[in-house]
Amino acid sequence: MKFSFWKLNKKEKFIRSMWTGLLCLLMLITVCWYYLDNFKLKILFPVIAAIIWSMELLILFRGWKEEKRSSFKR
Repeated sequence: MKFSFWKLNKKEKFIRSMWTGLLCLLMLITVCWYYLDNFKLKILFPVIAAIIWSMELLILFRGWKEEKRSSFKR
């Protein structure tokens, strides 16, 4: 089992980012909901984090598919 993110291949990085990102997003929503008084900030912070997380997942997914295509060409 690999623990270092940098030693993982593209598929493993994508999978790890999916579940850890989801856990972090859920924790951010919980913390924002209980500790922020401004309703706009309660919504804005998790939405921005979700957009950034989805862009990261898209980049990792494309890298995984590119790695998969290049391995078939060999």
